[in-house]
Amino acid sequence: MSTSLTNFFTAWTTADADSRRDLIASAVSDDFYYVDPMTSDPITDVAGMDAYAANFLGMCPPGVSVFVKDPIDEKLGHIRATVVFAMSPEMQQIGQYFADLDADGKITRMIGYAGKGAE
Repeated sequence: MSTSLTNFFTAWTTADADSRRDLIASAVSDDFYYVDPMTSDPITDVAGMDAYAANFLGMCPPGVSVFVKDPIDEKLGHIRATVVFAMSPEMQQIGQYFADLDADGKITRMIGYAGKGAE
């Protein structure tokens, strides 16, 4: 699994601001683009992504987890992954994410969708 993808979503539930920012910075390239159903505009830098993740965590109950569900599809620098946002064992939301990686394995572009689409 892509370390960048793991670090990126681990950051979403990391309360310590410096640690969260470091995880995001380790996961994304300098030329970064992110959108999902909740973004009003694309996020294009570490500071913006950090603020977005901090806002997400602030709305969540204690113990929330966000994780990439196995298996993921990875081919030639492109990833498709299912991500689980677990507010509690009874309340979970699933998202489908598509990412492009640079030569160093960092995320250059990520687009997320609610749900998994047709199965």
